[in-house]
Amino acid sequence: MKKFFFLLLLAGLGWVAGCKTQQAPVTGDTSANSLDWEGTYEGTLPCADCEGITTSISLDREGKYVKTTRYLGKSGEEYRQEGRFEWNSAGNTISLTGITDAPNQYLVGENQLFHLDSEGNRITGALAANYVLKKVVAKTNHPLLDANWVLTDMEKFPDEDWNPGEIFVFLEEESSRLHGFGGCNNFFGVYELKTGNGLELGKIGRTQKYCQDEMQAENFFFAYLEQVRYYRLEGDTLELRDEDNMLLLTFTKNLGED
Repeated sequence: MKKFFFLLLLAGLGWVAGCKTQQAPVTGDTSANSLDWEGTYEGTLPCADCEGITTSISLDREGKYVKTTRYLGKSGEEYRQEGRFEWNSAGNTISLTGITDAPNQYLVGENQLFHLDSEGNRITGALAANYVLKKVVAKTNHPLLDANWVLTDMEKFPDEDWNPGEIFVFLEEESSRLHGFGGCNNFFGVYELKTGNGLELGKIGRTQKYCQDEMQAENFFFAYLEQVRYYRLEGDTLELRDEDNMLLLTFTKNLGED
């Protein structure tokens, strides 16, 4: 009889242990169920003996992650880790399973992951801002990219003082570069897509041709490009807006240039 009860006890303990491997569902208003956290996050984390650790973490709705790292200033080799992640009971922090040789916890914020220390605490001090990975926008088949956008309207600039149909911009999907024509000069630069329809255009250069009748409109156009922070797409119409979401430039998609 004692042996029978002993076996029952072992079976019960085994059942309890098995239950502990199942993650309890997260309830309430938390990062896990109220944020659009699925996607890829990137950044460069500080490194004690290198120039920085470029880090990319992709999370999917099935609870799987892919993490890649590269140590700048060293071999340049990329390290890849895959596995599952688990939410804590508060639903605001994930742990990447299978990583035992480095901190593996991240606080999940809106469009960002905060790299936590080995004890699971937020990193503070002068370098705190460097321990954040930002969510990136997928570029593949993005409707804004690899299309000729022809300018149709410039806010606060008379339509009769420039030639609609000539000025255009083209954002390259593969290289994150842009090019176009400003009415007199060709121009080129880089762009960055951000979450929430964010868009920034940077390092814009242009040829040095002088066109007396077109220079005023072109300079106005380039000044607006520097102010762009957001975009809005409605069908074949593209609007570029400033940091206050005020309309600057309106384009239409040139279907003949796809």
